[in-house]
Amino acid sequence: MRLFFSVIVVWMIFINTCIADHRSYVWTYEYQIMDTGKAEFEQYTTFSTPNIDSFKTMGSTELNFELEVGMTERFDFSVYQVFSQSAGGPLMYSGFKLRGRYKFFEKDEFILDPLLYVEYIGNQSFSKHEFETKLILGKDFGDFNISFNPYFELAYEDEGWEFVPKYAVGVSYHPSKLISAGLEAKGDKTGNYIGPTISHGTPGLWVALGPLFKIGNVGAGKPEFQIRMILGVVL
Repeated sequence: MRLFFSVIVVWMIFINTCIADHRSYVWTYEYQIMDTGKAEFEQYTTFSTPNIDSFKTMGSTELNFELEVGMTERFDFSVYQVFSQSAGGPLMYSGFKLRGRYKFFEKDEFILDPLLYVEYIGNQSFSKHEFETKLILGKDFGDFNISFNPYFELAYEDEGWEFVPKYAVGVSYHPSKLISAGLEAKGDKTGNYIGPTISHGTPGLWVALGPLFKIGNVGAGKPEFQIRMILGVVL
């Protein structure tokens, strides 16, 4: 509980002190792609722990370094390099991701604006293969945004293929062009999570932060608490 209140306090301070367009969410994708010929570097830092009271001894960290390029007016492509570290252990290379997003329609042609997201996840030995497909749905209502990502993960390891349906959803309020605050939730068959998100920045430089807390029980070994920060810089 102390960690919960500490995170909320830090989150509120972040809202009131940040002075620096940007992503509104850290767990949910919005209806947007990179402009043609433009590129952006994004760095993800994600902390998680299976025991919220033992973060120092049981926590783990994942670092994602992403280069995102606008290929056409409807398609962008990203390459990720992924590193991970368990509590007290060394930082190790975990693998890579290849991701594409395709915009079929322009904004406001439908009740919800759709994007298709496809991602491949592999490791250095090519012993692990994962495919992730998302339908990105979003809509702006004045200063408010709602985004919903129904998706599935198809993973292959030593025992064969596994199909896992998942979801992520976010609601945010944009009082100005520089800042947004909202609420996100995500989950799958192993557990569900919810938490606040804050994003701040300019079109060329932005940062977003969001913790997630478990709702009810989660599967064995799954995190009770997660927090992610994303830093984006247009190149």
